[in-house]
Amino acid sequence: PALASHRFASPPHAPIAMDYLKKYAGAGSAGLPVPPWSHTAWSFLGAFTGMACIGLLDTYVVVPMAHLKLLVAAFGAMSVLLFSAIKVPVSQPFNTIAGNTLGALVGVSVVTALQAAGLADWFWLSGALSVSLTIALQELTYCVHPPGGATALIFALVVPIQQEHWMYVFAPAMLGSVVMVCVSLVINNLASDRSYPLFWSPVKKAQEHDRLPMLKVEETNEESGAEDEPSLLRVYLSKFSGAGGDPAPKPKLVETLFSFLGSFAGMCVLGLLDTYVLAPWFDLKVEVAAFGAMSVLIFSTSKAPLAQPSNAVIGNSIGGAVGVFVVSIMSFVGLQGMIWTSAALSVALTIAVQERANSVHPPGGATALLYAITPALQTMGAKFIFAPAFLGAVIMVVMGTLMNNLSPDRTYPQRWTLDDSKPPALAKS
Repeated sequence: PALASHRFASPPHAPIAMDYLKKYAGAGSAGLPVPPWSHTAWSFLGAFTGMACIGLLDTYVVVPMAHLKLLVAAFGAMSVLLFSAIKVPVSQPFNTIAGNTLGALVGVSVVTALQAAGLADWFWLSGALSVSLTIALQELTYCVHPPGGATALIFALVVPIQQEHWMYVFAPAMLGSVVMVCVSLVINNLASDRSYPLFWSPVKKAQEHDRLPMLKVEETNEESGAEDEPSLLRVYLSKFSGAGGDPAPKPKLVETLFSFLGSFAGMCVLGLLDTYVLAPWFDLKVEVAAFGAMSVLIFSTSKAPLAQPSNAVIGNSIGGAVGVFVVSIMSFVGLQGMIWTSAALSVALTIAVQERANSVHPPGGATALLYAITPALQTMGAKFIFAPAFLGAVIMVVMGTLMNNLSPDRTYPQRWTLDDSKPPALAKS
């Protein structure tokens, strides 16, 4: 009898496999509410201003005077973070500047190493290594920032920009990030319900309860007995010191390993499909800069609302559609030469539509910007919405589901639809 019971017992690995597969159903988390129209208006204004500054500096200063490039797709993703998702840790100044600069350093290092090894034309490998190493180093240095993955991938894929060599770290990576943070400080804090940044230092302070109020608005005027109300200018400037939010904790080293392996596998699949299947057989493109940023979101911040499948697929597709729409309108009215305007409108409108569709996803901004500034992709027309925008996002979500759930501490997705949370009655049952 003992032998018989042993013969029909489940293999020891069966519960592990079942636990892994159960994660595919999602964690059942709640979605985010649709922001008010006033929030969308400020997001649009900030993104348009930030991208206009980058575009004008690129056109009239950086390119003609320094022979460097400033207007790259990574700043489309950065705009979504800095002007729509300003309260998340990855949007804060240190993450933005350090994370994007780190992405450039990694991208240049990887390309230089592969060129020395005679593998300069292995773009799928340089892209995968650049993005995955960027994620690992960002996690280790407290500066996770999705556009940094796009910045790394741009250098790995765009041969002409590789002529900048190490200057790429300065412009566009560091200089563009500083410009975007400055614009974000100025524009976001004009809104009464916004305060940017949440913090300046990535390390949480030891004694948060000892923090003093940013403004003492309840002090009494001895002469009049009235409350001393701070001026609007003082309130505005006080926001620059930070709202006192908490930075994200540093992940465990084993989780950084999962982030690296997941992003490497995801970018390898994307690059190999692009190189050997979609480009030669179907004349389609899927390996573009936006997926460097998407890789950081899905594999490093897999629990974040912005990283969930509905946000990734819908939000990135919106970016593709808006980019095609804006470029078509600008061409129709004869303004196709105003690249900075197309860039600013594409990113700002993408953010507005994403917010109204409750599908904010930073790489969608990069997807829109990429189409607006890349004439070679504009020849694809509406096909660009399918690939890379939609198809690439689906591939990354599939890879995120396969790879993230290998970690015992991860469940991806948190939700499949806009809101997978159960009503209270069903949750109790």
